[in-house]
Amino acid sequence: MKNKIGFTILIVLGIALGAMLVRAQSPTPDAGLTLGDYTVTQDAELGVRFLGFDGNFNKYRSDLNYGRGFRLFDYDFVARSKDGNGKFFDLFQVNALGWGGDPSEYLRIQVEKNKYYRFDSNIRSFDYFNDLTNLALNQHLTDANRRMGDFNLTLLPDNQRVKFYLGYTFDRSAGCCNSVTTYDYQRKEFPILDPSRSISHDLRLGFDAKVWVFDLSFMQGIRYFKDDTVYSVPSFETGNETGTSVINFLNREDPTRGRQPFTRFSAHTLIRKKLDFTGRFIYSSSRSSNPPFSTFTEQVTGVDASANNILLDLWTGSPISKRHNGIGDLGVTFFATDRLTVSDTFQVNDFQNSGGLPLSEALYRTRTTAFGTTVLPTLLVNSLSFRFLGYRLFTNTLEGDYKFSPWFSAHIGYRYNALRTDVGASNQPPVSSLSSDIENDHTNSIIVGFKARPVSAWTVYFDFEHGTADNPFTRVSNYDYDNFRVRTTVKLTKSLRLNASLVSKDNNNPSFIVPGQNLGVDTSGRIFSASADFTPNSKFTLTGGYTYDHLDSDASIIFYLNGVQTNGDSLYFMRDHYFFANTYIQFHPRVKLMLGYRINKDNGQGDRTPASTSQLISSYPLQYQMPEGRLSVKVREHIEWNAGLQYYDYKERFVNTQNYRATLPYTSLRFTF
Repeated sequence: MKNKIGFTILIVLGIALGAMLVRAQSPTPDAGLTLGDYTVTQDAELGVRFLGFDGNFNKYRSDLNYGRGFRLFDYDFVARSKDGNGKFFDLFQVNALGWGGDPSEYLRIQVEKNKYYRFDSNIRSFDYFNDLTNLALNQHLTDANRRMGDFNLTLLPDNQRVKFYLGYTFDRSAGCCNSVTTYDYQRKEFPILDPSRSISHDLRLGFDAKVWVFDLSFMQGIRYFKDDTVYSVPSFETGNETGTSVINFLNREDPTRGRQPFTRFSAHTLIRKKLDFTGRFIYSSSRSSNPPFSTFTEQVTGVDASANNILLDLWTGSPISKRHNGIGDLGVTFFATDRLTVSDTFQVNDFQNSGGLPLSEALYRTRTTAFGTTVLPTLLVNSLSFRFLGYRLFTNTLEGDYKFSPWFSAHIGYRYNALRTDVGASNQPPVSSLSSDIENDHTNSIIVGFKARPVSAWTVYFDFEHGTADNPFTRVSNYDYDNFRVRTTVKLTKSLRLNASLVSKDNNNPSFIVPGQNLGVDTSGRIFSASADFTPNSKFTLTGGYTYDHLDSDASIIFYLNGVQTNGDSLYFMRDHYFFANTYIQFHPRVKLMLGYRINKDNGQGDRTPASTSQLISSYPLQYQMPEGRLSVKVREHIEWNAGLQYYDYKERFVNTQNYRATLPYTSLRFTF
């Protein structure tokens, strides 16, 4: 928080300094401040955000997380050379959003000198909060800050023959003591603190070059990453289930160190404007560091499932893992005639992930009875576990497009996927002794579609895809599916445009693990959307739209009812209605009004009830309303006063403990220099 406040103060001081310079030296402020060979303009909106609240504050923070206080809503600074030949730079630009306490903050800096260099940087900060009473007994909580930054330098940016790139990216996540997850120990589940601490650094260099008839691009990079999250139970914890197990103290350290080099190369050429070749290859590999930097340690005291006192349960291990992923694709497009285009795209994706974990456990226990306390023999266990997961996916798509007339064109295609999955495991060395389970899946898909324009103001798009697979990897993967989409746009007048679309998806995926027993999943979804845009002039606009999302899912499941294995069905329903409307009105050259309204209402399963004890029905019925308004008044030539109000009304049908209402008024001044 101190860093955010300090950064905001620096920007405010910069704005004030710029204002003084403009007032002292700029005789024509509309054209910006003239400083030597540069023209400088600034635009800043500063204000205060308020908050009125009623209901579940943690749910509000999980959704929005806006608070009270001073804000730099928006800031733009541009210094541009007048003749495109500045001494040190030709463009210097700064953009900032939300600094001072908003959950999402953004800063962008761009500096460039024509023909010589271009520098771009983006810094983003996110305050992530999650605390839901209806998720996992309210024991999966997150309170963390994530900061990400990208810095890229391009040398010779305007050179058509060769240009060079340098880049750096960081990604840091830091959680606080309020972050919680769950952990299984001694046949019970316990809430456990997990304040995240991770960071990664990416370094990149590369070039673009024109060699003969080929456009080449190459990039080499490496990522260094580490995770120092420490999991703990600092005091007495009884756990979620009944039983004798308790934890008095737990400390679990599983630090990770690793590096991941990656390479990207692509080539492109167009031969006689008839044949287009595009090829790309991406390869990355990663390996965790060796001990002592990645030594796993867990220490526990408490009571075990047999009511023995655990003086110390000490686990140590040295996990090692490696992964590689290679992706290559080649695309060929043949422009046969002005009407006919044929293209073929081939891709291969090869992925392998393997690792081992030698573990040692030393367990010290005592047993207390009516006759006293007995020291139990020390339990020493050494184990070794190796895992392997690999898959190789081949995809080929052949498509043809034909333009029958200026108002009608169509395309047809065929896609073939071949997936080979290899899963292995072993508890004894060597790793080559892994037992392997290999599965193969082949998918064939037909693609058709068209674009029609019956009249100049009306356009229709249609796409359809049907595919079948013989052995999908998971129960929800595509097996026998049909997808189609139709979209239309109509321009009734110069100021009125209508849009509508319909998306339909159906997938049937039976799975017979036991002969005659279906454990498959059937899903169907329909999405209808329509919108209208009305802009009669620059002083008034009106937009609105409606979307209906209809989803059904039926999964065959096995569960235990009163200790008896039961075959059943899990049904899920979504019936979501979404409506929005926005308007902009300029009453006077100095007065503008913006109004908006959005509402989500999901009726879920409606009045459906389970047909029997073997049927489970679930949905998430809710209603979420979000009206807002903003009034802008130009007080003086370069000062604009703004007042706005955002209102949020969240309601759940079944779990009303998460309902809330939040009112966020704000006021600000926008200065234009």
